[in-house]
Amino acid sequence: MLKITAQSELGGLLLVLEGELAGRSNKELILYWQSFPGTREMDKVRVDLSSVTFIDENGIEVLREMYRQGAEFLSSGCMNNCIVEDIIRSVKREVRR
Repeated sequence: MLKITAQSELGGLLLVLEGELAGRSNKELILYWQSFPGTREMDKVRVDLSSVTFIDENGIEVLREMYRQGAEFLSSGCMNNCIVEDIIRSVKREVRR
């Protein structure tokens, strides 16, 4: 189960994710993300993964696409930090090709 909370910030939006980003939660996050198209284009969107306890492969792909579209990530813990670093590295490799 995934809880998504949106908070307005000066100059942007903060999405706080809590729980597991797996299975049906991936679709929920995609739909939630797609509901803010104007905000993503005009403002900075940060995604706080600090309270995410598990991310499956599809969840990583969702986050990767969010990063491609300009999302920034906040994370803590070895697992989440490694996932975020891997996403950033892989997208930068795509850009260099």
